[in-house]
Amino acid sequence: MTDISIVESFFLCAVQGKGKIFGHDDSKIACLLSAVFEEMIKSGLVEIGAGKLHVARQQEIPADCRPYLTPVFNHLKEVESLELKHIMQDYNSGWSDRHLNALTTAIGTGLADSGFATKAKLGLFNSRVYFMPCKTVIPSLSAELLVNLLYQTPVSAEGGFLWLLLEKSGCIPKEFSEQQRHDISDKITSALQDKKEQELARLNTFTDQLLSMVKHYPV
Repeated sequence: MTDISIVESFFLCAVQGKGKIFGHDDSKIACLLSAVFEEMIKSGLVEIGAGKLHVARQQEIPADCRPYLTPVFNHLKEVESLELKHIMQDYNSGWSDRHLNALTTAIGTGLADSGFATKAKLGLFNSRVYFMPCKTVIPSLSAELLVNLLYQTPVSAEGGFLWLLLEKSGCIPKEFSEQQRHDISDKITSALQDKKEQELARLNTFTDQLLSMVKHYPV
């Protein structure tokens, strides 16, 4: 499963049972965008500072970037404000799922093409596209994450980041026992307090920043 990105891994866990991330899934949207923006930073497409995104000058996304970054990159080039709070509103909107649908459809299509998910359109007049993880994907992903987090020291920034996204969005797969969840969370908490793990702490702070920007609905 090492060929699946953090964005794709989170998406698979987030859509279980529903096949889609909806516009009211506040924490899922924030965590998905946290993973997307981090990948865009590493790919040199954007920089983040003082609550704003700064888009790279190139007009086209490099060919070696994953296709699902394209709709986000194109969107960022078109918007009037690159403040994070305004970008978050575009993806967590009460009146339009257009940008969220473009992103999640691109992610899901890539996973379906790779055999990790199945694509379905439910109902004759339903325009929504759903992506259901294939039967063995989540157990395999969970087993790999368990080994990386529980049995390896130190915790990798990538593995710790994925766990934080799953934990903050309530998407931890059922394959993890309560004891395993507790032990991993304790290990991640210790890593966040370790001055040597500054990268994981940065990712955690950034994700919390995005979570604070999405609207919250009453339960």
